[in-house]
Amino acid sequence: MEGRRNILYIVVVLLQLSIEYARSVENDSLNYNYFDEMAQTYCASKSPGWVFAIRRNCDNAPTCHDICASATSSILGSIDRIDSVSCCDAVQIKKNHPVPKANSEEDQPDSGKVNLFSYGYGPRGCTWRPNDCGPNYCCCKAF
Repeated sequence: MEGRRNILYIVVVLLQLSIEYARSVENDSLNYNYFDEMAQTYCASKSPGWVFAIRRNCDNAPTCHDICASATSSILGSIDRIDSVSCCDAVQIKKNHPVPKANSEEDQPDSGKVNLFSYGYGPRGCTWRPNDCGPNYCCCKAF
């Protein structure tokens, strides 16, 4: 009887750990997509037509101009009747920001408090120095 309880206890603990792990992976995944969506929204608001927000690393990063050029075949493969791709803007989405309280149905919690912020570079972000932190997303336009 004691052995069965120990096995049951171990199974329950492993199940709880796997559920917590799944939740953390899910939250990280949603969080990462959230930044991508913010960048895509910024890029789309800056230029009419087909626009793509592409991630850019801080270290060992080429210019956004080069990133857009490297993605040309993928971009053109996803849309029809377009011939060229170029960088049109760049943005830095700050990932370390205060997390506001959940939005309720009535009052706005944390009303008036700063949480999300970003920096738009404009066209000069396309030629931001290689291997230098700055924009973490490039706005590539197909035309």
